[in-house]
Amino acid sequence: MARRSDKLKPEPKKEGLVDYANDEPSAFASMLGGLIEANVKSRIEKRKDFSTLVARVGIWVNDIDEGVTLDFKGTGGWLTVHNGLVPNRTLTIRTDAETVMSLSNLKIGVFGLPIYYDEVGRGVAAKLLSGKLKIDGLLPNVMTLNAVTRIFSVQ
Repeated sequence: MARRSDKLKPEPKKEGLVDYANDEPSAFASMLGGLIEANVKSRIEKRKDFSTLVARVGIWVNDIDEGVTLDFKGTGGWLTVHNGLVPNRTLTIRTDAETVMSLSNLKIGVFGLPIYYDEVGRGVAAKLLSGKLKIDGLLPNVMTLNAVTRIFSVQ
């Protein structure tokens, strides 16, 4: 019987919740991956969203001309962070660095929905309405965006 030279390599041991697709993740990729992992580990209510979310979310930061793709795998909770935007994204968020940080500071209210009536929420809503925050794929994926917002928020 012939041996296959393209044997499947065993999957690396997963020491955390976040893996990086690139050998050298960018500073932005490392920051987002670390933020999400810390949020999920420290807040049990974020774990449910994280463990069931299956989506590929791109975040492009205009003022630093850099982006990442967050590839949520579901199945118990696993995230792969890619440098740059990879194809077949569910959502793509395009904005400036200040707004990305504001997204991580959105408070989560009743029914797990982001609060848009406080100062941070009004600022995010204003940027969305003015076009300074663009979310490609928003309408068919509102529930996905809400889950990502809950996972991403440090509040």
